[in-house]
Amino acid sequence: MVRTPLVVQASAGVQPLWGKAGHYTIASLACAHVAPPGLARLLAANSDRISLRMHGAQATATPNVVEANRDLGFVPLADVPDLVWKNLPSAVTGGRDTAFRSGPEHPNHYADIDEPLDGVTLRERCRQDASNVAVPVWQDYYTRLGHTQPDERGLLPFRVQQFFSELVDAVRARDIARFVAAAGLVAHYVGDACQPLHGSYLSNGMPDGTGAGVHSAYETTMVDRHVTQLAAGAEQAVKATPTPSPMTSAHGAGVAVVQLMDRSARSVDPLALVQAYAAVAAKPGDATVAVTDALWERFGAATIGLFADGAVTLAALWESAWELGGGETAFAADELSAVDPAALQRLYEDPAFAPSLVLDEIGPVLTA
Repeated sequence: MVRTPLVVQASAGVQPLWGKAGHYTIASLACAHVAPPGLARLLAANSDRISLRMHGAQATATPNVVEANRDLGFVPLADVPDLVWKNLPSAVTGGRDTAFRSGPEHPNHYADIDEPLDGVTLRERCRQDASNVAVPVWQDYYTRLGHTQPDERGLLPFRVQQFFSELVDAVRARDIARFVAAAGLVAHYVGDACQPLHGSYLSNGMPDGTGAGVHSAYETTMVDRHVTQLAAGAEQAVKATPTPSPMTSAHGAGVAVVQLMDRSARSVDPLALVQAYAAVAAKPGDATVAVTDALWERFGAATIGLFADGAVTLAALWESAWELGGGETAFAADELSAVDPAALQRLYEDPAFAPSLVLDEIGPVLTA
């Protein structure tokens, strides 16, 4: 039996990065954007397991409400990595995140790839040569920059690569629950990849403290205040957003995520965002209406584009894994139905399912 979820106000202490609005909106848009008929049927049947609709007549949540899990009720999958794996005690999550912002789950959500090393960023190196989307290359990059602690060595594309393999394996094993769980969970990380501050060493301002507080002001408070405009705009924008090339391997999925991160940083430059915030913030962490409206005026249209790009990339990732596994011929129509939330909850509460690993541990579990 699924335990009843606790609905709490956002002020109760659950503060997910990119905000629930971003993650749930991107996942919801992606569910409606897939092309293979069987996959579309499956995702439509499970859209309320994967996401919450944040706007419109069918909205199931509003920006000031968080589907929290203080009583361990079912949490829609797209924000489980924040709301469950990074916020509940390790005794519950199996040690997913043994300490806030320093456990093994935390570095999965970002990758600071724009800090120059020998005059070139890791993002540029990966854009020039996809073979640089490789764990040893990233280990060397972070080590040479002096980032030796696990929570300083982000691995976002490799986390997506890990989940891509889970998706393909689930289809081949004819395990619908496992596929839906992995599809919903990986939505979170693709959502992080289209947020430019998740790929930058300027993630919360300049090293000297200039612009401190930009992270939550932009990606949570601004997004929450403008979620209706963002979601409606992105719903239109996905129609004209280019679809990434099919991902023919797990490594290809990791490369696609780095490409998404690159496009996002080109659309909303992290330095420009930090400088714009610093110019209007009265103090570090200032997220008043005046401040976030100024950010919206400057970056709102581009942020709509980030949402659309994230949704289209996520849909392409789901389609690619489904097709590699032979999903359109693997299941009968009556199998492509809603999954019991209790089965999904058992999976995401199992620490052996897509285990949270740091950069120096993840290499052996990745497949090409």
